[in-house]
Amino acid sequence: MTGDGLFDTVIVGAGPAGCVFAHRLTEDADHRVALVEAGPDYGPDPMAWPADLRDPTAPWPESHPWGYLHAGRPADRPFPLPRARVVGGSSTINAAWWLRGSAADYDGWAAAGNPGWGFVDLLPYFRRSEADPLGGPMHGSDGPVPVFRATQADLTSVDEAFVVAAKALGFPWVADFNGAPRQAPGVGPMPKNVADGMRMNAAFTYLNPVRTRSNLHLVSEALVDTILIENGRTGGVRLADGREMRGQQVVLCAGAFGSPAILLRSGIGPADHLRELGIDVVADRSGVGTCLLDHPLLDLLFTFAVKPEHAPATKSFNPVFIKARSSQTSEEIDLHIYHGQYLDEERGTWILWFSLSLEHAASRGSVRLTSSDPDTTLEIDHRHLSEPAEVEALCDGVEVIAQLVTTPPLATMIEPLPGPLSIRSTRDERRAEVREHVATTFHPSSTCRMGPASDATAVVDHAGRVHGIAGLRVADASIFPTGPRANLHCTVVAAAEKLADAFRSEHQA
Repeated sequence: MTGDGLFDTVIVGAGPAGCVFAHRLTEDADHRVALVEAGPDYGPDPMAWPADLRDPTAPWPESHPWGYLHAGRPADRPFPLPRARVVGGSSTINAAWWLRGSAADYDGWAAAGNPGWGFVDLLPYFRRSEADPLGGPMHGSDGPVPVFRATQADLTSVDEAFVVAAKALGFPWVADFNGAPRQAPGVGPMPKNVADGMRMNAAFTYLNPVRTRSNLHLVSEALVDTILIENGRTGGVRLADGREMRGQQVVLCAGAFGSPAILLRSGIGPADHLRELGIDVVADRSGVGTCLLDHPLLDLLFTFAVKPEHAPATKSFNPVFIKARSSQTSEEIDLHIYHGQYLDEERGTWILWFSLSLEHAASRGSVRLTSSDPDTTLEIDHRHLSEPAEVEALCDGVEVIAQLVTTPPLATMIEPLPGPLSIRSTRDERRAEVREHVATTFHPSSTCRMGPASDATAVVDHAGRVHGIAGLRVADASIFPTGPRANLHCTVVAAAEKLADAFRSEHQA
């Protein structure tokens, strides 16, 4: 701690954003940083970590859970909303897909009153974060995050047939889905934050290189209750066990569920909601916990038995995928089509599965407290598909998959299995199936939206500073004005890099 007994900065949450901030702020040896995480820390040696947190061949949503559930579901049909309670955050359990989204996403952020957030402004931070062997002006070569893409030798015969069928349907081959500002339909390799067969989560990429810095104090298994606020300025945080960590600056990196929850418990949010729970109103900001966005998912919507003569030798997890455009958009893309294969040991059969994610969704949900107690659950309601156009877009995506699996050579290699959706459904049947089986791609965002103070739903400004509270910032996916057309990890890292630069510029001025 500093000589006056304070940390310079307390960072709440050791997920990707928190690890980036800890890395960058401690580059100044005189800046004392506390990084506070509610979950455990498994240390600097990746081989000492649980196997599932290293395994990039699938997401692991049940590992290190917070226990979040979607509101309003019957007890016999729960809808889990996984986030990882561990150093490294949800980058330890995700699919390890490293996608940027579209220039149109970020240019839209800038146009909404957030100067400096257009694609050209963010590109240097995308490049700073990564080590991509493709190189060139669109990629970084010496950043902390290694980028891997499958080669022809990595593909199974079914993967290869997937590509051939996609090309037959008019999807061109795209060797680099992060290689251009604009996104267009195509089929190609999935870029992944993987090295030597290991998921490179934020603890490995950003935190490990700085763990030994004397000005970094990592506190694990410490749940933050509230922000300490004195005379309109932050003074640190109070933990759930009553301890206080004093700091001149606080940066919330607790995610799209955790960051708004901490603000609400601290008296920052919609006044009516706070008063209902007996929480004193410090700042009436109606946008805290509102405007929740996500990418709706149809998971394992079709499954097929791979014929024995085409059975792969190893598990395949989306080495190549399709970006598609539904009838609901005339430019860019709005759909991702995923696939993979695994051995069903009970049947003794290799299974080909498909999932479909809507990457451009406007349905807004909310995060609310059920109590001022930090150990109680949150009320989270995504309100998926409340925009009718989203149902139509997903139906279009299902029809693309139905065409894929009936197109040679893929069609000759597989046999359909019973599943939640049928490739023979009518459009009306398909709409009902989509509504019945919609899930989440685990991409929550926008619950502490970035925007000017004149925007009633904005919580932070373009530098992540919370409107009305000095010394308090938010720097995770909760600040996104809209969800990018991609998995969020890459964008969270780039945004945190940019916000850390803004922080340092401000405090060095």
